[in-house]
Amino acid sequence: MAKTFDVVVMGSGPGGYVAAIRASQLGLSVAAIEDDRPGGVCLNWGCIPTKALLRNAEVLGLVEHADRFGIKVDNVRADYAEAIKRSRGVADRMAKGVEFLFKKNKITLFPGTGTLRSKSTVEVKGAAGTETLEAKAVILATGSQPKSLPGVTIDEKLVVSSNGAVRNETKPASLIVIGAGAVGMEFADVYAAYGTTVTVLEALDRVLPVEDAEASALVARLFGRRGITIKTGVKVSAVKPGGPGVIVETDGGRLEAAQVLMAVGRAARTAGVGLEAVGVQLERGFVKISPTMETSVKGVYAVGDMAGAPLLAHKAMAEGVIAAEAIAGRNPRPLDYTNVPSCTYCRPQVASIGLTEAKAKENGREVMVGKFPFTASGKAVALGETDGFVKVVADKATGELLGAHIVGPEATEVIHEFAVGRTLEATVEEIMHTIHAHPTLSEAALEATLAALGQAIHI
Repeated sequence: MAKTFDVVVMGSGPGGYVAAIRASQLGLSVAAIEDDRPGGVCLNWGCIPTKALLRNAEVLGLVEHADRFGIKVDNVRADYAEAIKRSRGVADRMAKGVEFLFKKNKITLFPGTGTLRSKSTVEVKGAAGTETLEAKAVILATGSQPKSLPGVTIDEKLVVSSNGAVRNETKPASLIVIGAGAVGMEFADVYAAYGTTVTVLEALDRVLPVEDAEASALVARLFGRRGITIKTGVKVSAVKPGGPGVIVETDGGRLEAAQVLMAVGRAARTAGVGLEAVGVQLERGFVKISPTMETSVKGVYAVGDMAGAPLLAHKAMAEGVIAAEAIAGRNPRPLDYTNVPSCTYCRPQVASIGLTEAKAKENGREVMVGKFPFTASGKAVALGETDGFVKVVADKATGELLGAHIVGPEATEVIHEFAVGRTLEATVEEIMHTIHAHPTLSEAALEATLAALGQAIHI
């Protein structure tokens, strides 16, 4: 006999578990299907464990440079295996947290793999056998998986993905990172901190190519200062065993390393979900959705990575809420995809929202730009973290905040001032009239705004 629910959610990553919880809050009966552990890639293999590793790298960097703070530390030993174990513990704790939230919200969890058999029927294959679930609405949230280059197999030994990297307790002596987006730069940071010789290859002309050009240039320079080799505009033609482990053939010559980390992006997990049989349409490899997250099949919704860019957990969560509220008969506010923060948690951190200066000008905007360096921030100087800046891009005629770009300490926290500002359609004048506590890193946001208006005080 089929088990009946108002909503069946296929996948329990950030998009899926948030959708399930919000649907339950709205009085709907909910089932969630998960073939791994609750929390999806983000909590188990992505966002959370990598941030734990980056924190380890940050602490190690502080200890190694403790003499700057008048602290003498001798015989520092960094155990990479323990760093991995700590990150796995953090991931375990968060996954258990999602399990608790499911129980609290009376969401029924079905371990196994789900497949659409009709727009209202999902078959679940698990260790205990096969079950059939019937639902008034289905939310697809199966996420994404690491991509590779054509002809290159990720074996999680010589060629590893981010998924494999967070599990491998042995660090390589040397590493080539292919791809200088957020994932590639974060892992380059971690491995370099633990003594691995790191080379980063990027096909485009700069690292972090979605970020403002000034931010990208500064991060590349600071990585180089730490001994990380950055090569941009490089096309990889082959990756094969050889040398100390792997040989990478490029248009600029041959490189060798003990291991390669593939960080060239992620692809939607759509195979085996049953989309074709039901008639769910795809667009450039992702599920095509409406503003309410409904697919081309009425009653079937899609959220998160499988629903398209940006492939970010916080975007997935917002989509999950919209889908749940639409199913419950609410009128959810459409998601503004131009106002999704982008964050990279390497050292220094990088965060942005809205338009870059170049994109704003391409769009025909006459802009005013303000920058404030962290070298002039009292709090940053006190912290001993002065690399970076806050940059504000605004419309010259109206003062509308078009974008903000931050490189530096806690950039991923400071960015939310601008996120709220853009949501409220604030002008730079309104931010200017907002008193910021002193001394704080957030004062740099105020000073950048003042700089855009030609009124900077501390530079």
